[in-house]
Amino acid sequence: GGQNTDLDPMKKSLALFLLVFVAQISFAQKNAPVAPVVLPVDSITKLITYEGVLEAKGVGADALYQRALTWFRGFYKNPGEVIRENDSIKLKITGKPRFKIYNAPDKTGLKTEAGLVQYTITLAVKDGRFRYELTEFNWKQLSYYPCERWMDTKSQTYLPVYNDYLTQVDGYVKDLVAKLHEAMTHEKPVKDRDNW
Repeated sequence: GGQNTDLDPMKKSLALFLLVFVAQISFAQKNAPVAPVVLPVDSITKLITYEGVLEAKGVGADALYQRALTWFRGFYKNPGEVIRENDSIKLKITGKPRFKIYNAPDKTGLKTEAGLVQYTITLAVKDGRFRYELTEFNWKQLSYYPCERWMDTKSQTYLPVYNDYLTQVDGYVKDLVAKLHEAMTHEKPVKDRDNW
């Protein structure tokens, strides 16, 4: 029986190693960051960009321009401040609105404000269709803070709450696009987002 004695410590240390290894994996999974929310990024500018062309069959460009202006004035509380360019010749409207984001509710359910996100929105119209673009999302700070930083999970300044901020931005934009679509076409947007 003298031959097995050398293997026993080996077996023990291997078993212990496996135990520690498995424990580390399960611990790492518990504390693993949530997969980051990925917002659409323009391949050229590298900025978060939502854009699309939507049809409004049978509606002339001038009428669509008026609809776009009406939507701007209704959607934003302070359109005079928001609208930076209102070009009835090029049939284009550009604005720089902002909206509030919030921190996750604390134990009492209280939601605190996390500041303002500003962005640039451009609407352009042609006969029977219109184009929207939302880009240059930035978190209002003392110096310019692009929201793209929230997606950089490798950054030393990364915080898990940024994921929540990105989700709020995405929800805000999707709601805006649905309302814009309805205002421009007078149709309820199709629920199936993939089938348009």
